[in-house]
Amino acid sequence: MTTRVTAAGSETAADEAALEQRFVDLAREWRAAGQFDAFASDPDQDPRYRAIIEMGEAAVPWILRDLSQTGDHWFHALRAITGENPAVDARPGRIREFRDAWLQWGRERGLVE
Repeated sequence: MTTRVTAAGSETAADEAALEQRFVDLAREWRAAGQFDAFASDPDQDPRYRAIIEMGEAAVPWILRDLSQTGDHWFHALRAITGENPAVDARPGRIREFRDAWLQWGRERGLVE
């Protein structure tokens, strides 16, 4: 079994796969709950979204992949996890500009193909 060392210590490929599956499940549940409901203005209040943020840096590549594929609103999570805001020049309401800025940020760090 492949092992990689992370900031949290030793993690097996199986552990990483389980964590990724948890991300996928939480993201699916978040969408099913209606991302444009009462939480839309503050997605951090959704317990599934919060659980993804609590995954920390491990979730960033999965969030970026999902953002690329779905265009869903992961901007709060990305800022909360990374402490960065590459979309500072994006115009309010221009979701594509936010998405593109974050995907470029990810490409520059080798997190997005």
